[in-house]
Order: sequence, then C-alpha cells, then structure tokens
Amino acid sequence: MYLEKKYNFLKPIKNNYLVRLGVKFDGGYVIDSKIINCSDKLVSFGLGTDWSFELDFIKLTGNKIHIYDYTTTYRPYLKNILKYLRRFVTLRVSYSDLRIKINDLLKLKRFLNSSNVKFFKEKVTFPINNKNDTDLAKVFSRLDHKENIVLKCDIEGSEYKIIEQIHNFSHRIDMLIIEFHWLNKSDKEKIFVELVKKLKEKFNIIHLHGNNYSTQSKNGLPDVLEITFTNLKFAPNEIEYKYEFPIKDLDFPNDNSREDIKILFKQDD
Repeated sequence: MYLEKKYNFLKPIKNNYLVRLGVKFDGGYVIDSKIINCSDKLVSFGLGTDWSFELDFIKLTGNKIHIYDYTTTYRPYLKNILKYLRRFVTLRVSYSDLRIKINDLLKLKRFLNSSNVKFFKEKVTFPINNKNDTDLAKVFSRLDHKENIVLKCDIEGSEYKIIEQIHNFSHRIDMLIIEFHWLNKSDKEKIFVELVKKLKEKFNIIHLHGNNYSTQSKNGLPDVLEITFTNLKFAPNEIEYKYEFPIKDLDFPNDNSREDIKILFKQDD
C-alpha cells in the first residue's frame, strides 16, 4: 500500500550494510552492520520474552550491553513450569515438554547473569515520577562519554515521552532503533510526525518495517512501525532513497502466520 505524500519524510536512504540481528520474526531488527561493528555498547530499552537481538549483538561484537525493563521477572516462567509440572504429574504432557519450560527460565537467568549484560529493573520515561523510573540523563551517566552507543527502544508507547531527550543526547548515539506504537490513533499519529521530523534533524532513516501483529491504516501507515536511524555523521555524500518494503531475505513478518505489511513510496513525488 502506498503511503500518503505527507509521509514522504519517512523515506529511508539507501544503505549497503543492512543486516538483521535477532530472530526472523518479532524480536529481530535491521541495522547497519558497519556502524554496529564500530560500536562500543548497546543500550536496550525493553526486553520482553525475546532477547535474540541483544544476544546477536554480543556474538557479533563481543561488547557489553545495558538493558532496561521494569516488567522483566521470573514469575511467568515459574508459573509455566508449575503448570506443566501439574500436567506432567497427571500424564498430560511429556517430561521433554516440562523440560522446555524449565530451560526457558534457565536461559533467561544465564543471559541476565552474563558478564556482558548489565540489567536495570527500571522504567525508562520522562519526567521521573517514581522510584523505579529513569530517564536518558541517568542512562547516559552510567556510560563512558567516549563510547559509541547503539540505542534500541521498544517500550510500548513510552517512546513518545523520551524523544526530546534522545534528540538532546543524539551526539552520543550512532544508531537508533525505535518501535513506534498506536499510529492509528490520530493524537499519536500527529505526535509521531512531529517527533520523527525532530529526530531527522540529527539522524537519517535507513530502514522501515511494519509490525503485522497490528493493522495498517488507509493512508498506508502501519499501526506499529519499526524505524532504524543512523547519526547524520554517517550520511553518504550522495543521497538515494529506498521506496519499497519489506526487503526480501532481510525483513520477515513479526507474526509469521500472516502476510507482512507492505510499505511503498511513490517515486514521482
């Protein structure tokens, strides 16, 4: 579906170094491999139940990561283990089924306890109102000011609260991956347009992907949109644009049981 002309500011510039980190469904993101290989640290806002992106970053670079997620807990994993334990006792599941649930918990514990991972059970927002809240000023105070930072942000709507701070700290961010939510709501769509245009004062867009767990509006804009930005200091001498998404063998549906969302820009606009 073609995007309306008013969204032409979202056109990504062509990039020859795009690769995917993470799984080939929800949880994976497309990044610039040249920048990621020169980075010193990944800062990840939002972990959820999949950390394949973060794990691939460690495997690729060997560098450390800072993760922020106040919702991460072992509780749902323990509940799953207890549920499958009851089913195992009553002969409704096999031991291998139970073992999978136990391994899920062990994998999370091993990951969070890894020497490459520093985990903060804090909510990234602005302004700070509660004791477990943190903002970008606090996040960056925990980093060496000379480090080249990649920032990933998937915090279910709170991204709108921190864009101004991201803009202010842009000189310390080489690459930025954000998942924007609820764009089918007129108030959020308006804020989204304003904030992305502000980010483009400091960053270029190099990739887009619509999350097909949600819908696509009549104007072509997905309700949930993943955007990869790179700092303007990495801008090529000559700008060319990419007009069609998804990209074969690079983009994959977040929900692999449904068709991926197509995003098209008119080349004659």
